[in-house]
Amino acid sequence: MIKLRSLFQFCVPKITRQELASSNFNTWAIKPFKQQVTLPVYNFNDAKEISVKELDQEVFNQPLRRDLVHRLVRYTTELYKKVEKATITMSEVSASGIKVLPQKKTGKARQGIDSIFYLIGHRQRPGRYKGVKAHGVKKRLLRISLPRKIRVQAMKVGLTAAVYDEKVILIESEKMDDGKTKKLLSRLQNFKLDETNILIVTGLQPDQHFLQALSNLERAHTCTYDRLNILKILRPKKILLTLDALKGIQEDFQIRKLSAFGKQKQKQVQEEERPVYDPTKPLELKFRVLQEYLQDFEKLKQSGELSKYIQNMPKTKIANRVNTTQG
Repeated sequence: MIKLRSLFQFCVPKITRQELASSNFNTWAIKPFKQQVTLPVYNFNDAKEISVKELDQEVFNQPLRRDLVHRLVRYTTELYKKVEKATITMSEVSASGIKVLPQKKTGKARQGIDSIFYLIGHRQRPGRYKGVKAHGVKKRLLRISLPRKIRVQAMKVGLTAAVYDEKVILIESEKMDDGKTKKLLSRLQNFKLDETNILIVTGLQPDQHFLQALSNLERAHTCTYDRLNILKILRPKKILLTLDALKGIQEDFQIRKLSAFGKQKQKQVQEEERPVYDPTKPLELKFRVLQEYLQDFEKLKQSGELSKYIQNMPKTKIANRVNTTQG
């Protein structure tokens, strides 16, 4: 069995829980890692270390806000809860409308007529034997609302806490040659995870042999990175994260960050990311007219007649500039 090295051997120093408890600063704003967060990458076949991967600071180094995680857990658990069956009301119940008992000479309280005193004389009114419920249960959704920015931040806090508690193990890929469960179990034994509740997060297209081998293991579960939620992060003791899943998670949070800014901010970011003009590379023009102009310009430049062509062009009255709108 290969010994698994400490996950944080290459990590930067992190703030201990004792320091957080004794700190005089605002603990809601203290990031748990002091520098860039890095984790070793292991080969899934033999659990040997391959390289070191830097994690995104905006995703895996956020203040540990327990209150945000609690709110997201409540939101996730109650997202699909609903009351599907409603109780029968007075308008839905079926009963006779005649007078329940005579007005006098019975020794009992007077009962009205259904047509005149609707609530008093109805045979199945609330309060009578086998009567309907006064304020019964109605069909409704039990989900609670939570702002999108809080959901995104709580997911970042959950991922940061998983890295902080040394739950995350980076693997290169989950691909297998065949779907034998025995081979997958031997790979997990190399990581000392054969008897541990684990979650393996893969890319959008996981390996079919891997899924076939994993289907027979009770304590091992898998999901793609787009299906990852706060409950799947908190429940397992270890999380195996592939490089494709790590890249997808970081890109997904970047897209969410841009969408949170609104359309106007997205346009500004897209304009900032436009390619810069490089004079050493040839121009790539989209329109045919501009391509023809560029070809004529190159011909005049090679023949040495460019300066003569510019001198013969009509000039404007302001600052002797060349007027390209005439002739």
